Amino acid sequence: MTWELLKQVLVHDLQLQDDALVPAAGLGDVGLDSLAAVELAESLHSRFGIRVADYEILDSASLADLAELITARSTA
Repeated sequence: MTWELLKQVLVHDLQLQDDALVPAAGLGDVGLDSLAAVELAESLHSRFGIRVADYEILDSASLADLAELITARSTA
């Protein structure tokens, strides 16, 4: 999954602010809390068949790290 595709999911599915979404941003900095992590995990699974646990999402230090995790899972 590319950065741009993750960004689209965050904006359209989770209603996060597009202008705050930069790869170096921390999850909390963009409003991605534990509830949003659950929603993101569900969205990734239902839309793309990618399984990532909510706690794995929250363990990501930045959006770039999250994109790498999702990319790794999508190719596994």
